Amino acid sequence: MDRHTLAALMDGSSPRQVIVVGAGVAGMIAARRLTERGVDVLVLEARQRVGGRLWSHRMPNGEIVELGGEWISTTQTAVIGLAHELGLGLIDTGMDFISRDPVGGPPIAHEEHGRLARLLADRMNEIGPEKLASMSAQQVLDGLGDAGPALSILRSRLQGTAGASLGSIAAAEIGEEFGIGDDGTYVRIEGGNDRLASALVPGLDVRLGVQAISIRQTPDEATVETAHKDFTASAVVLAVPLGVLKHMTFEPELPDHVAHVLRTLTMGNGIKVAIATADPPPMFRRQDTDIPAWYWTGLGTSGSVRRAVTGFAGSEAGVSPLRENPIFRLARAAPEAMIDGPPVIADWGSDPLAGGCYSLIGPGQRVMLDVLSRPMGRVFLAGEHVNGSGSIDGAIRSGDFAADLATSSLVF
Repeated sequence: MDRHTLAALMDGSSPRQVIVVGAGVAGMIAARRLTERGVDVLVLEARQRVGGRLWSHRMPNGEIVELGGEWISTTQTAVIGLAHELGLGLIDTGMDFISRDPVGGPPIAHEEHGRLARLLADRMNEIGPEKLASMSAQQVLDGLGDAGPALSILRSRLQGTAGASLGSIAAAEIGEEFGIGDDGTYVRIEGGNDRLASALVPGLDVRLGVQAISIRQTPDEATVETAHKDFTASAVVLAVPLGVLKHMTFEPELPDHVAHVLRTLTMGNGIKVAIATADPPPMFRRQDTDIPAWYWTGLGTSGSVRRAVTGFAGSEAGVSPLRENPIFRLARAAPEAMIDGPPVIADWGSDPLAGGCYSLIGPGQRVMLDVLSRPMGRVFLAGEHVNGSGSIDGAIRSGDFAADLATSSLVF
């Protein structure tokens, strides 16, 4: 990245046509698409790096682990398409991470996971989409009448993945990456998933360490206020996490219906840990059953198993135990692995620039998302919370959508 691209905050700046706030993948793809259309764009990022909740970390033994967004299915066309557009290689993770085995227990046959998935799908079809929209995951699972080991795994997995109690999770969210799976295989970006953001930097003016505090609008322009100076443009694409957006101030104040949505929607709480191993561990994906956490290994660039074990816990019931004793939890989940060095930890719920791992859709709340996809005067939102996907793919789609909306709504 050249000196111009990652410019330090300097005194004085000419007005831009669009200011993008947030250099996660949603903000970066919005900035790239606008620039491709001849729009003069400035990107402001509070962190000292681009990527946001994409954060790839190189371990002391050279292995790259994902401390942020990790799971990319080959059915997710936006993220796969962007990787191809940027010339980024894809690495097969080597297994299905939806079907998991219990930590310390015997493996569960793939057929048993499949039986439960079919039972769950039949139950959801029986309930119907209209009634399902107002139900929680807890209500659906309680009505299955199944006590098999795969159901215990599923309960823990759903709570951990969403980062909230089962009663707080909308029943409809059980599908796709949060629940019963899709038909794709899983891949990672060669060199780290955060390259999806960093590879978009060339040609853009990105200012790091500049945190937006408030947005002020007039009929003719929008101004981003920061601790040190203001930046003015014709429009603003606000691509910050929901946990940050909820605490920003707006002048004039947001309409009541928009403010209500922002007050109501929340984020899941999650923590990610990784530790290096001396030798390649076996391939596995194991779910804790005493806390909502899981642990896994996967293939690296060479096609062999990476010398690392990663874990993720969601909701406070999982976050606190994993935060307090990560080595114990990782070693218990992977007794075959020879741990080599201290763990690295990303506590997203405690990160003031995130406020959680990703957005959480509760019972009856998905209808609220339409509000977030509309222009707020000269402000356009981007981020996985706009479409409620909780995924890298959704973040990319939201950035594309915000760029399209900005260019169609305003004349530059």
